[in-house]
Parts: sequence; structure tokens; C-alpha cells
Amino acid sequence: MSTDQFTRPEAFVEARDDLTAIAVSSIPPAERSLIVQLLARSFVQAYARALLEKQPRTLADWVDRMCDAHADVPAVPRLFEGACRSLEAFMERRVSEGQREQLQAIERMVCQVVHRPRVGLPTASESLDETDAAINSLVMRLERVDPLTAEHSRAVAAWCARLARRLALSERETLHIARCGMLHDVGKIATPVDILHAPRNLTTGEWVIMREHAIAGEQLVLNSTLTLDYGAAVRSHHERLDGRGYPDGMHAREIPLAVRIVTVADCFNAMIGRRPYRPTMPPGLALEELANHSGTQFDPEVVKAMREIVRKR
Repeated sequence: MSTDQFTRPEAFVEARDDLTAIAVSSIPPAERSLIVQLLARSFVQAYARALLEKQPRTLADWVDRMCDAHADVPAVPRLFEGACRSLEAFMERRVSEGQREQLQAIERMVCQVVHRPRVGLPTASESLDETDAAINSLVMRLERVDPLTAEHSRAVAAWCARLARRLALSERETLHIARCGMLHDVGKIATPVDILHAPRNLTTGEWVIMREHAIAGEQLVLNSTLTLDYGAAVRSHHERLDGRGYPDGMHAREIPLAVRIVTVADCFNAMIGRRPYRPTMPPGLALEELANHSGTQFDPEVVKAMREIVRKR
């Protein structure tokens, strides 16, 4: 990495695998859980943004939120403290004196926040079965990072259940699809909040990071035997019938019904829900948007079911 790359944010995305390996090097391999690895990748990007924009406080605030969200994972604060020192040591010979001072300011702020006392996540309610407890744990973790996304996930789960029943699916299928909706955005646990809530169009590099939440979420749910059945929906909820979605560019015949339902529920609730970058959309207009993209982005039968549900309310 050369000095001029500090003026090109996309270069950090291109080199992120190498920099992530450096960031996580202080954590023993046995403690490099999936959460730790995901946070290491996101830390590299957040670190780069703090350096490029000369805003170390932004990084420190993000680290603070991550330490709160993962207070039950002792390796997380050690990851951030070690990553700062490892990246600073790696970069100090490649930067100017002024940038070296920025690196030191970042380390000081991060070290301050990682040593704050934390309260661990509450245990799941005993009334939940093991699968719901595992799902609830992930959603609570997401809520600590970004309450708005957790709120959206719960609403999507409710819409999924309504759609499944409207489509005359069994209660077992309905429960499965509702759980898919609850988990669909769990990969945003490691997405920087300033990207999630950017009040503007995202840059190319930021879109790369944003889209990673689908694969990151799949990795999280596949990490437990209790949630692995939901991996396909979490990975594929941004696929489109016309093959222009991500991450795999799947076409209509390849996309399971559960995924098609989650996609419609997700997009509809995103349009009518609270967003920092735009006002809420009336349900009628949101239905029009679904109809405009029916057959290309959305399954026509699922769109029809959503229209019938909303108009009966």
C-alpha cells in the first residue's frame, strides 16, 4: 500500500483482505470467531474512512457501539485495540508526518473506548424455543448496533407471515418464512452505521460494503445448526427475477418462494418505514412501486398478495 492510496477510499476495499489479516493478527486463531472476523473487516474500512476524512471520533464512536453490541465476546475489544496498533505499525512508514499523527490520534481514542465497562446481552426468554432463542440473540445484537434495522426486521417478519398465509402456505412454512424475514438483515451487524444511514447516495466503495451484508448474514446464520435453514433467504433476499440482483445474479426459476416473499416484504416495509435519507412513503404509493417492478424484480403473485393484504387493512 502506497501513500497515495490514502486519497482513494476504494483502494482500501481492494486491499481489505490483506489489511483484515493484519487487523486480526493479535487475536489467537482459536478466538477468531465469525463475529470477530466480520468486525475485523468492517474495522479496516471504518479505520480508512476515519483517516481519509480526518475524523477519528467517528471510528471511536463506531468501536464503542460494537463493543456494546458484542459485550459478551471478550475478543472484540482486544481485536480493536490490537488492530489499531497493528495497522499503525504497518502504515507508519508509508505515510507523511501529519498522517502519522492521525494514526496516533485514532489509537488513543479507540483505546479509551475499548476499556469502558460494558453490560452483556440479556439472556433470551425461557418461553422461546431454542431456534427462536438463537434468532432473538442475533436480533438483539443487531438492535444494539442499529435499532432502526432491528425494528425493520421485526416488521418484515410480520409482513412475511401475512403474505405466507395469504398465499395459503402451511403454518410450518409460514413460521419458516417469518423467521427468514426476521434474520434477513442480520449481516448489517458489522456494517458501519454511517453507511446504513447515509443521507445521500452511496459511493461505489460504500455500495460494495453495503452489499456484503447478504453474505455476512448468511455466514452468521450458517454458524449455528439452529439457524442454518435460513441461510438461503438471508443470502438471496436482494436477488431479482430478471437476474440483476446480488450477490449471485439468480434468475426467476432459481429463487425459492420463501426468498421471493422476503424480498417483497423487505422492499415494501423499507418504503413505508422510517429512513434517515427520505420521508416515509404512503402504502398506496409503495404498492404502485411494487407493481411497477412486478415480473422483473418481484414475483407477481407475491405482489398481488401484498396488494390484497394492504387494501383489506
